[in-house]
Amino acid sequence: MDLGLAGWRVLVTGATSGIGYAIAEELIAEGARVACVGYRPDSQAPAGAEALLRADLSDPDQQQGVVDDAVTALGGLDALISNAGQGIDGTVENADERLWRWGMELDLHSGVRIARAALPHLRERTGRILFVTALSASEPRENHIVSNAAKAGTEAVAKSLSREVGPEGILVNCIAPGRVKSNQTKKRFADDAARDAYAAANIPLQRFGEASELAPFAALLISPRNGYVTGQRLVVDGGMSKAL
Repeated sequence: MDLGLAGWRVLVTGATSGIGYAIAEELIAEGARVACVGYRPDSQAPAGAEALLRADLSDPDQQQGVVDDAVTALGGLDALISNAGQGIDGTVENADERLWRWGMELDLHSGVRIARAALPHLRERTGRILFVTALSASEPRENHIVSNAAKAGTEAVAKSLSREVGPEGILVNCIAPGRVKSNQTKKRFADDAARDAYAAANIPLQRFGEASELAPFAALLISPRNGYVTGQRLVVDGGMSKAL
């Protein structure tokens, strides 16, 4: 299926590893012009990306800058994919104020601020916004109180924003991964056997997903082929969710 993304100018945050990298790679394969945002000094964007922007998106002072730099590099903006964030360990009792401030800034506030900065540019092309959240937004994970709250908040923001900008033709959606292989999941499981045992007990498809299995759905949601889906969350989780 031709998604009509050739020449589309897309900013992807958290795009130098894992899900964000796979999404950027998919968009490039579809002919989109992609600006990638990464944090680590040694991180790399997929081949064919037009710009690699380095920023710490937990820092409010750096959030507006990535939109400005992406617009300069691409000559405008047709879509934003907000993927920056990470799973953050902590419970109500042991997550201190510093962790709450840092985690909410990275996982929630950065996406809101970048979307706000991108909107004037997206209005020029009735563009698209996609937030990458997590299954834990609706089915909270143990020991992830900050991440759970931030992801749920992001989905509430996306729903609200979709109603605010829908009359202008701008579409806003979320994609919510379940357990996908990444550097983060490697840290959380001692070895492949532990990961496979978790999958066998919790995921109907009996395995963790690949980031490349989620990427085509992200591309579809921000593409011109999507003209009527907005304010929604698409769960990509191998059947792990227990909700109807």
